[in-house]
Amino acid sequence: MKIRFAVVDDAAFLRELIKNIVSSAGGICVGEAENGDDAIKLAQATLPDLVFLDMVMPLRNGIETAKALKELMPEVKIIGCSTIDNEALIEQAHQAGFDAYLTKPFTKDQILKTISKVLPQQGESTHGRT
Repeated sequence: MKIRFAVVDDAAFLRELIKNIVSSAGGICVGEAENGDDAIKLAQATLPDLVFLDMVMPLRNGIETAKALKELMPEVKIIGCSTIDNEALIEQAHQAGFDAYLTKPFTKDQILKTISKVLPQQGESTHGRT
């Protein structure tokens, strides 16, 4: 898997966990952020294929961040990772641009299967960089 990904979560241990899981499967972490504003700057600077995005963060929540990311980079894939398991909110997240949604706690297998669903070609970066 040669996808370029970013991790956005205000909890450092969760950023590290996701980074380790996806990197161990061959993904390339292009950066991490702890709030929505930093996530947008990071995505513009690094052009990830995939962004793991928390729902509840300082400055800008996951829904606001997803809308901004999809406006700037319509091709970016977004996987939500949150403790919130509310159907109405998850539907709102999908309408905002989330391509998939995982409820914390999640397993390594759940993360990798979700990546396969949102990036079925998962071999190469859509940006041609490694």
